[in-house]
Amino acid sequence: MEVVWALAFWIYLIFALTWWLLIPIAAGFVISVVATIVRSHPRAAWHRPGLWGRLGAGSVLAFLATVGYGMTAMASFAQKDPGECTVDDDLRGNHPIMDWPLSDTSCGGYESVPTFVNPAICLFAVVFLASMVAMITTLRRARARLK
Repeated sequence: MEVVWALAFWIYLIFALTWWLLIPIAAGFVISVVATIVRSHPRAAWHRPGLWGRLGAGSVLAFLATVGYGMTAMASFAQKDPGECTVDDDLRGNHPIMDWPLSDTSCGGYESVPTFVNPAICLFAVVFLASMVAMITTLRRARARLK
C-alpha cells in the first residue's frame, strides 16, 4: 500500500509542477481543428471524425491544465500548518454558491480557487463529451455510407 501512496504522490507532484506544459499542446490541437476547417470546405470539415477527435483531445488537455492550475492556486496547496491562513478579513465571508469540482474553503469559508477555474473545468468537460458524441456519430455515418 505504501508503494501506491508513493506513486500517487509522485504523479500528483509531477502534475502540479508541469500542468502549464499542457496549455500549448491543447492550443496546438485547437489550432489544428481551426486549420482543418479553414483549409477544407467548411461543410465537409464537420463530417470528419478526426476533427472531432482532435477537438476532444484538446479539450481534455485544457481540462487537465485548468485542474492543475486550480490545484496549485488553492490556498491549501502549499499550506504547512492547518491554522495558517493569509486571507483578508473582508473576504472570509465569501461562501461558494454551489459545490464545484475544485473547492477549497479551509481558510475560514473563503473560496480560494480562482473564479474562472470551475466553470472552465465544466465547459471543457462538456466540450469533450459533445466532441466524442459527434466523433462517434460521424464515424458511424461514414461507415454506413461505405456499405
